[in-house]
Amino acid sequence: MVLQQTLSDMKRERQVPLASWHPAEFWRCRPNTALAIVIGAIALTGLVLRLLELAERPLHHDESLDAWYSWQFLEGIYEGYDPVYHGPLRFYLTAGFFWLFGESHTTARLLAVLAGVGLIILPWFLRRWLGSVPTVVASAVLAISPISLYMSRLGREDALMAFITLALMVAIARFVEQPHPLLLAVMGFLLAAGFAVKETMFIVLFIFGGFFLALLGEQAAQAKHQGQQSDANSLHVDSRFAGWAWMLPAGLLPMGIAFVVSGYYNIEVFLTLGIYGVLMVEAILLLASPRSIWDLPLIRSARQAAGWAWLVGVVVFLFFFALWFTVFFQHPEGFLDGFTKGITYWRGEQATNRGGESWHYYLYTVPLYEYLLCILAAIGVWRVFHKPTFLGKFMVWTTVASWFSYSWASERFPWLALHLVVPMAFLAGYGTEVLWQTARKVWGSNAWGTKAQRPTLWASVRVLPGVTSGVVMLALLASTVFFSWRVNYHNQRDPRELLTQVHTTHEYLDTVRHIEALQQHASATSSQPVTVAIDTALSVPNLWYFRKHPTLQWVDANSVEPLTADFVLHALESNLLTSEADLTAYETTRLPLRDWWAPQFDSYHQGWFSGWARWLLTREVWNEDTLGSSDFNLSLSPRALRLTAALAAG
Repeated sequence: MVLQQTLSDMKRERQVPLASWHPAEFWRCRPNTALAIVIGAIALTGLVLRLLELAERPLHHDESLDAWYSWQFLEGIYEGYDPVYHGPLRFYLTAGFFWLFGESHTTARLLAVLAGVGLIILPWFLRRWLGSVPTVVASAVLAISPISLYMSRLGREDALMAFITLALMVAIARFVEQPHPLLLAVMGFLLAAGFAVKETMFIVLFIFGGFFLALLGEQAAQAKHQGQQSDANSLHVDSRFAGWAWMLPAGLLPMGIAFVVSGYYNIEVFLTLGIYGVLMVEAILLLASPRSIWDLPLIRSARQAAGWAWLVGVVVFLFFFALWFTVFFQHPEGFLDGFTKGITYWRGEQATNRGGESWHYYLYTVPLYEYLLCILAAIGVWRVFHKPTFLGKFMVWTTVASWFSYSWASERFPWLALHLVVPMAFLAGYGTEVLWQTARKVWGSNAWGTKAQRPTLWASVRVLPGVTSGVVMLALLASTVFFSWRVNYHNQRDPRELLTQVHTTHEYLDTVRHIEALQQHASATSSQPVTVAIDTALSVPNLWYFRKHPTLQWVDANSVEPLTADFVLHALESNLLTSEADLTAYETTRLPLRDWWAPQFDSYHQGWFSGWARWLLTREVWNEDTLGSSDFNLSLSPRALRLTAALAAG
């Protein structure tokens, strides 16, 4: 449907003769084709940026678990949905990449890469409401933004979840404009996919549900104020749903208050969300009678879809939900578990505060990387308030509600910042359009003189504000690109980066590769296999890296059984290899497994701006005492030492 419309538009454009092949002329006569070329080029650039040096970084703790469960599914030993590790869909997809391209760091992260490229392309499907400049800017932000680029090079589920969320927004916007039955099936599929990826889908539904309740309240108030309903026969979404901008603070302010009260008094999560929803519904009922609600434009738009189309959407949702949570119908109990265990686990996690970060974590993390995005998004919010559109209000609501929701939810980690950046990218598009239009308007005004006079005016003081603003924006853009390069390539596993914070070390990866090389050497020389024993306390990431080692032995830390393995990897506090004989037989080295930095924003109060400036420019941390690592002991037997020497000698 969308592709057919796009091809039709491009076909009509080709019938328009070109006076020349100048880019400006081409864009003027064939805007859809030109925009498609630009978005395609940005997407291709984004793909290259995401694949570049993708295999260099060791697998993060969570990445190794995702890869491990994906490999289990490929081997037919995956035991089914466990909410601790979120939904199973990404395991199936990553297993497909393993089957097609082999098992590696690259293929373990390929799903995140493709989801990130999908994010870059999705603004194209909203171009009719966004316009050319916001569409291009949104795609460009999602392509090169430090956070967006980093999280779509990380083999976790967040890039896929962000893609599903944005795709759902696209489907909703197109359905509101033209309620096509196929879109309901698409939304059912995306909802099932979202739940099968991560419990974050509950937050997404809360945010979207709150928006449409606020929109209904606005339409009810607007109808009451005007004494009549808006024209519901118009085919363009913004002519029916542009409305006013007051719905944003009127709906978001109570949400923020609810989250503050909930956090301060430690009120049950569902009670908080339920009270907010009830208050929103009561506000709608105060503004409109139950009967008149059915005549509001949003409800009338939804009613245009036939009942069977809604039923198909529900069936599609239930089918794919069952398909994925039951491991393709092998574990029937997974269907109910998907509904009950996920929400129960997510609810229980709200009391744990995993990561130990405070509510203002994202207020520090996001601006330190995305300062230009924050500036442009703020201008975009101003634009939406002055020229409200359905999509603009949807993006403002999603942005602000996401900041509220993820700051309130107890798990605060760098990868969740991606869910804040995505809607902000569209607001940055609006903000850039404002700046672009202002620059063109000022440059084209008589205040600058005629075209012949303008060159002499460059020395005039009147041009300085505009030139200065342009230089500042270009400097901010250049620095953002530089910092994006630094965090994604130069420092891609450095714990001093807030987006990394904790990561598996190269010392550990070198150990794994050394053991693999010795195993290959032993096999090539017909020697006995290299034996490896690993402390069960070090299961992650060893489950993944040693999954195929032929002589792997897992040993409990308190085991008193004698060990004869060539290599022993054990925790510092374990009782393995502690006897005098073991200490004599094995050569032991302490190595870092993971290193980290705890920024401690709550306790850092001295020299805020100078400390942040030094960190921003040089990555010099403001509290070196919180740089640390979790270490392990690597013990080598005499045979391992001989094999190492033989391998080094060639």
